[in-house]
Formats: sequence, structure tokens, C-alpha cells
Amino acid sequence: MNSVAIAWRNIRKNSGFSLLNLSGLIIGITSFLLLGAYIMHELSYDRFLPNADRIAYVSYAYKSAEDNEFVQAATTPTAVAPTLEKEFAEVARAVRLYPYNQEGLIKNGNQQIKETNFKFADEAFFEVADYPFIAGNSQHALTAPYQIVLTQASADKYFPSKDALGQVLEIDGQPWKVTGIVPTPPSYTQLPFAAILSNKHLTRYQEPVWHSANDITLLLLKDKHVIPALEAKANAYIKTIFADVFKNGGALQLKVEPITDVHLHSAIGKGNLLYVYIFMGLAIGIILITGVNFANLSLARSAERAKEIGVKKVLGASRAHLFFHFLIECSLLVLIAFAIAMCLAHILLPLFASYLGTTIVLAITSSNILLLVIPIFAISLAILAGSWPALVVSSFKPVQSLKGTTKANKGGFVLGNVLIIIQFTVSTLFIIATLITAQQLHYIQTKNTGLDRSQIVVLDGELLSDAERTTLKSKLLARPAVNGFTASYDSPVNIQGGYNINYVEGKNADFQLSVTAIPIEKDFVPVFEIPVLAGANLSDSDIARARDTTDAREYSFIVNQQLVKSLQWSPEDAIGKQINLNGRLGRITTVVQDFNFASLREDIKPVVLFPEYSYFGNIYVKVASGSNMQQSISTIQSVWKEVKPQAPFDYHFLDDDFANLYQLERQTSRTMLLFSIVTIGIACLGLFALAAFQAQQRVKEIGIRKVLGASTGKIVLLLTSDFIKLVVIAFVLAVPIGYWIMKDWLQNFAFRIDLEYWTFLLAGIIAVLISLLTISGRAFRAARTNPIHSLRDE
Repeated sequence: MNSVAIAWRNIRKNSGFSLLNLSGLIIGITSFLLLGAYIMHELSYDRFLPNADRIAYVSYAYKSAEDNEFVQAATTPTAVAPTLEKEFAEVARAVRLYPYNQEGLIKNGNQQIKETNFKFADEAFFEVADYPFIAGNSQHALTAPYQIVLTQASADKYFPSKDALGQVLEIDGQPWKVTGIVPTPPSYTQLPFAAILSNKHLTRYQEPVWHSANDITLLLLKDKHVIPALEAKANAYIKTIFADVFKNGGALQLKVEPITDVHLHSAIGKGNLLYVYIFMGLAIGIILITGVNFANLSLARSAERAKEIGVKKVLGASRAHLFFHFLIECSLLVLIAFAIAMCLAHILLPLFASYLGTTIVLAITSSNILLLVIPIFAISLAILAGSWPALVVSSFKPVQSLKGTTKANKGGFVLGNVLIIIQFTVSTLFIIATLITAQQLHYIQTKNTGLDRSQIVVLDGELLSDAERTTLKSKLLARPAVNGFTASYDSPVNIQGGYNINYVEGKNADFQLSVTAIPIEKDFVPVFEIPVLAGANLSDSDIARARDTTDAREYSFIVNQQLVKSLQWSPEDAIGKQINLNGRLGRITTVVQDFNFASLREDIKPVVLFPEYSYFGNIYVKVASGSNMQQSISTIQSVWKEVKPQAPFDYHFLDDDFANLYQLERQTSRTMLLFSIVTIGIACLGLFALAAFQAQQRVKEIGIRKVLGASTGKIVLLLTSDFIKLVVIAFVLAVPIGYWIMKDWLQNFAFRIDLEYWTFLLAGIIAVLISLLTISGRAFRAARTNPIHSLRDE
């Protein structure tokens, strides 16, 4: 305790230095904890479920004989869950989730609120996803039609002043009885929901089918170790019931995965393990630089305490005693910084999450692992960061210390230089990564994707009937501010529909081709300005046939170049050819130029656009060029209220949908920028400290050089050149590492930039300029010192 008290007194005595050192530690450790929170959030998906280790997620993949690779789907046909539960003893329960895809209007007093995250589920859902019930009974919550289980957030939203259990919630005019309340799912789940609805009344579940994959399928296993064997058995069973498909060259597969692996390790997961590794690298780099900076600052301070050390050694203090004493002092600073950083990280976490455009929740006190790891990490950092300064300080010779001629040993300088190289290698890597991610994002945002997204306002198409949509279109097109109107099933920048062409005129009878397809409104192609290569846009007669409900209905299909190439036709040859798309018989009327209908991570694949007016999820209103956007929105809203006065008016821009495809890349780019600034700042503190230490060690040399006629400029060059060499060495080390890492990252994109030499050169120039600015002031100050003061003892 006496050593701790002495260490605390020294820290208070040298408050300026202590504050500088604490600042670097606090910034570095806070940054490390914030990045750690993001990493833990990504690694925690669905692990909160009591049965998480026994819950499996089933996905579905298929290919035809003409396909080069499997088409992967996160959903399955309705038959998968009951079949797996019936046929395989390893499965205790199997349940399905299906999105509520009607209007979703909930009557709340005089208002109607649009909900988008309701899901239908089998009655055993809460046996598999074992959420604790706050109110109600999990065994009977979904046993009858029109029963609903609300999350706590939904219950508070719709029944703020009374107990929600037993109340009736009106959804699209249909009363639903609240039979349970469960905790609101956290942000780290693959299965978010605002409410779970009984599926007992749905006709789609009356007979299990093996086509139309739209259900999320979950399994509760009897043993967590049976997943590989179960998947093999399930796929063997699939081969027996679809023998004809396999015989003709097609294939179907079920993929069974632990639910905790889906987010980061599955092809259907929304996360990306690469970005977790990137954030881990950032965190390790920052904490490494922080420790090096702390050691360098402590070393710079040691020269000022040389006489104190000499006196203690003369009075009998051993090297081990001094080492232990200074280690305690350094460790105390680290632990103080760690405690402050923990508080800062807790305060800044919401801001950091908002900066990234995501949600991060991490309760340290609820994790036994974190409660154990964090103290161990803090103590380890204290020991590792404090050992080198303590070792150097305790090695000072008492005679030299008392004469004021202390010199750090050669090994100390060598290690200091190595640490500076490590700092600036990491910092230069961060600069390289920041520049390249920014270039790739700029490329994505400015690339011509083949359809015009500008000035497109997106409205909720689920809320309108066909007649209401037609009325809205005619009224809006009569306004000067509106230049176009169309609709589609889902977003044109992220078309999800998986279809199959199983008949093509002129091809073999068993021909099949997997394609992406989307139902569209008549003016889809002209509104988005997709270039037409052959044929013409949809006509009124095409739409009349699309609205026909008889068996004689014939479809008009719009296809892209990739589909035509897959069929080995020219665009002109394709016009008029008959095809069958999932039971829809029709003819190709238009061939359009290829456009990106999914993320730029993917190559352009065959796509079919076809008019079908039964359901449109999105409505697109093109605002006239030169029109005031806010006034145009007000105009659209007023017309909407004329057509559908009771429905809420919600809108966003199509550019937002496109940007959301690259949320992970945007998060990474913004994080790189933020923590590049942090790492460079911390590295400069260490560089400044070592430059000051070297200037102190060479003060008499500088005095002699000045007496012999050396100019201030030459002395500044002398003091800075050694450090610039270290930064250049760091740059040389960083370039191949950065090239390898960023080339690997760019492989995630089918459409990507080329790595240019000037990007790496710019990163090196930035690193050198920053280091020059950091040390030149201290070098100039040392060069301007009067030699009389430094040589008067000689």
C-alpha cells in the first residue's frame, strides 16, 4: 500500500504529464471498448434464447439443369417443417414463420398506425424460441385463430394505460385477442418481431406444399450435435421424393445450421464475418498503439527523474525495488484510465451506434465472460505497457543520474524506434484502408447501374387497392411536379423473387432455368429509364391481359440481356418467343439492357419483369426535374389523402433503398475514418514524446554543433531525419500488407475499383506530413536553445 501511495503522490505531483499520458490512454481504451461492443454485438446474435444451442435454422437451395450454381433462399416451402418433424427423430419440434403482408393498419383510437414487423407462426413457436412470458401462457397463446402475442414495446404502444392481456387489437378491420406478452427481442436477433400471430386460419397451411418457398423454418433439436447427420438424412430424403428433378439434372438442398451461426457464417446471414475481423484488427491496432504511446511518454518523462532515481539507488534501493515501484506507478495510471474509459464508453455507445447507423446494445454486467475478461485485460495492459518504462528507468546508473548525464541504453532506443515503426505501420494501414473504402463507396454511389434512381419518391403500395392505385396515378400525373408513376412487388434495386422458367419455345421439353423475377406496373421501364434493346414497352392491351383472371390469360414478359444470352438468342430473336414462368404462360415482348437489380457485390443475372396487378409493395413517383422537392412531397401527400384519407402517409427515396444495401460498407468506412484519426493522434503523441526524449539526451551534442557553426535548419534536419526514416520504413511495411488486405476486401464486390499506386503514395505522404508537423516544433525549439546553457557544466 505504501508503494501505491507514493505512486499516487508522484502522479499528482506531475499533473501535467499525468494528464497527457492519461488522455492518450483514455482515448485509446475508450476506442477499443467501443469497437469491442460492436464486435460482441455481432457475435451475440440469438445467443440470448434459452434453447439457442438446440435451435437450427433451415434454408433452401435449388438449381435447374441449366443453372451454373445453386440459388440460395432464406425461406422454405410450407412442407419442410412438418416433414422434418414427422420423418426424423432428431427433431423435437419444427415451426414456421410467415410475414404478415397485408396493409398492417392498426386502429388506435382515431388513428391508424402502419405496422411492418408482424409475423404469423405455428402454435409451438414459443416452445422453440423460448421467450419468457411476462403475461399469458406460452402453451395456449397461439392455439386458436386470431390470437396474438405482443412484445412489451407493442403492448406499451397500443395499451399504454391498461393491461394488454385479454384486450382486442384491430388489425385491418379484424379483431385479434391478445393472449400473451413477451420481452421485446433485442437488436442482435435474426428474427425480429413486434407481434406473433396465430396462423390457424391461413389457407396456405391446410396442405403442405414443396413449391413457393416463403416460410422461415426453425427446428428444436433433441441434441445439438446432430445437425450434420440430420442435414445429410434430410437431403437423402429430398432426393427420394424429387427423384425426377435430380434425374433431369436439377437439384434441391436443405441447409441446416445452428441459429447462432446464421448471422455471420451463413450465406443467408445479414452480417459479414470479414467486417468483424476488420473491426477486431482496428481494436487490436488501437490498443497496441495506445500501449506503445504510453511507454514512449513514460520513457520521455524518465530523463527528468534521473536524479530521483540516483538518490534512491545511493540510499540502497535495488533495481528490482525501483522496477516494481515504477511498474506500480504506470499500472495505477493505466487502471485509472481504464475506469474512466469504461464510463466514457458507456456514455458514448449510443452516439457511436448512431454514427455507424446501427443499434448496439451491450450489458457488461449481464455477461459473466465480460466480467471476468475486462479486469484481466486491464491488469494485463497495465503490466505490458508499464514494464518497458519501468525497466529503462530502473537501469539508470546512480553516478550519471546525479551528474545529470543519464543516457538511455542502446537497447532502449532500438526498442523505442521499433515501437514507433509499429505505431506508424498500423496508422498508415488505417489511412490506406480509409482511402480505399471511401473510393469504393464513391464508385458504388456514382456508378451507372442501368436504371435512374434520381428524384424517385417511394410510397407504401400495400395500403392501396388496384382501383385506388389507378386513381392515385391519374391524379398525380395531372400535377406539373410529377413526371412519372409506377409500382412493383419489391424494390428495383434489390429484387428478391426466385422463379423458374420451365418451358421455352424451341427448347427441350425438360428445359428449366432459375431466374429472378418481379411483378411490375405498366410504366416501370420508362419511369426508371431502362434502355430498351428490342421490342416495345408494355401496352394497354398487355395490361388488359394481365388483369384477366381466366385461365386463358397470357402474360407479356420483359427480359434482360443476361436471360437472352442464357437462352442463346439475340435480343431481336427473343421477341415473340413463348415461355412459362412458374405457371405463367406468355411471350417475350421486350428485351432491356442489363441493369443492377441487386447489390454490386453480385454479378448481373437473368431477370424477368412481368405485369401482375394482384399486389404491389411499392409505389414510385418520379418528381419532375427542377421541382422543389419539399413542395412536391406536399403535393403527393395531399393527393394521397384525397385517395386514401384514413391511411398514414409514409415515404422515402429510392436512393435510400440503394444506400441501405451497403450499410456494412458505410459502417466500415466511417469507422475507419474515425479511428484512423484516433490512431494517428495517439501515434503522434508517442512520436512527440520520443522526439522530446531524444532532444533531451542530445542537448550537449546540439550545443557543440551550434558552437561549431551548425545552423538552426541543419540541427532541425538532424533531429527530424531519424524519425522520418522510421515513418518511411513503416510506410514500406504497410504498403504490401495494405495491398493484400484491401485486395481481398474488394473481392466481395463483383463491381469494384482498381487499386492504384497513387492511393498508397498518398497514404505515405499523409503519414510523413503528420509526423513532420508533430516533431518539427520540438526540434526547432531544441535547435534554438542557447548552447551556453547546455555546455556550462563542461
